[in-house]
Amino acid sequence: MKKKLAMLGIFLLPSALFAESDVPSYNLPQVIEFALKNEPRLTGLGKDVKATEYAIDAAKGERWPKVDLGAGITRYRYPTAISPIAGSPQNSSFPDFDKDIYDAGVSLKIPLYRGGRLEKNIDIAKITKMVTEGTFRQGKQELVYNLTSTYCKILELEAILKAREQMVKQLEEHRRVTDQFVKAGRSARVDLMKTDVELAHTRQQALEAQNALAATYALLRTLMGADETYPQFTIAGEPLFLKVHSQEAEGVKVALQQRPEYRKASAQAELQQAKLDLTKGKRLPSLDLAGDFTEKAGDSFSFKDNWNIGLRLSYPLFDGGITRAEINKGSIELERSHGELRAVRLLIVQEVKEAFLAVTDAEKRVSVSKEAISFAEENLRVEQLKYETGDGTTKDVIDAQTALLRSITDWHQASYDLLTAQAALEKALGSNVPGEVASR
Repeated sequence: MKKKLAMLGIFLLPSALFAESDVPSYNLPQVIEFALKNEPRLTGLGKDVKATEYAIDAAKGERWPKVDLGAGITRYRYPTAISPIAGSPQNSSFPDFDKDIYDAGVSLKIPLYRGGRLEKNIDIAKITKMVTEGTFRQGKQELVYNLTSTYCKILELEAILKAREQMVKQLEEHRRVTDQFVKAGRSARVDLMKTDVELAHTRQQALEAQNALAATYALLRTLMGADETYPQFTIAGEPLFLKVHSQEAEGVKVALQQRPEYRKASAQAELQQAKLDLTKGKRLPSLDLAGDFTEKAGDSFSFKDNWNIGLRLSYPLFDGGITRAEINKGSIELERSHGELRAVRLLIVQEVKEAFLAVTDAEKRVSVSKEAISFAEENLRVEQLKYETGDGTTKDVIDAQTALLRSITDWHQASYDLLTAQAALEKALGSNVPGEVASR
């Protein structure tokens, strides 16, 4: 495979469509780097990952003591004791009474046991972050693949446009020769008309390629996150050689280890299990250490303090079957997540196999089309000599030129299809495409 890639040697010039001296030119790693920083959907996924980090902090905070400062004023219908009776019966003093009671104080609550729910909430937050990171990596790899395939499409269209422009020049030269033959009486005027028709058709094909190139550049800008205020640019026509794994079995193994979709589906199954465990924990008791320090006063604002501390135990006895229903629901969702994991695995295996087949097919097409170009060039040379010596016809020359253009187009399509297929294989394997591209 590497020998075939070395023989490929695709070198292209930037398109003349945007060819200006002050227009910047980007290669593929630069395009990818720009897109990873500016594509809005990917940026949003990155924000989601950052948000899950704060969710983990919030879940951890549930284990810490809660201290609250409170204050208030309450008006009663009848005078109410400001403070409870304190001391021994012999030395106790009768408390003050007032209708307006002012209070201020601090309350403390420390969770001692919640049936494992506090730790499970932390686990859920961490697994949720793994799922979100999987979504981010998946979006990143899809973006890189779309950028790579669009980049290759631009190079393909530039090469096709160049070939069609060369075909126009050849037809213009053939028309010049045909016009001389018509004037000399060696060819009929209908030969000149046929040449004019084919020349107009080829010029139209060149315009179509130019328009397609402009549309593909617009798509690339969208994928990069470059809005209308960003200046025009071209891409650098460099050879692209992507790493390809030699064995399909090895590729499947690598894909199951690296594909973000599979890792995300696995994390989602783990998440459903954690949620089920959390729901089961609702059947267990809760134990808290709670205390208050309060000062109260009446309209005289003679505050008297009081405090308390104790243990609070809560045990769920009956909730109308809510917990049991939630456990049954969680069990079904857990089974579904395992089914989704298996479906993702089957899809990944299929995509890897199809990607290897696409690479093999493109390699064969490159070899065949390259050989066809040699035959088409020789055929055109022979037909031009026959025409110049009077043994050939205009139709034969035009057919030979059309066959050559078709062969060149097929070769360019096959060449860039090979690069795109290799990029698709990298995506199917879940490789770290941005790092690999940047290191080439």
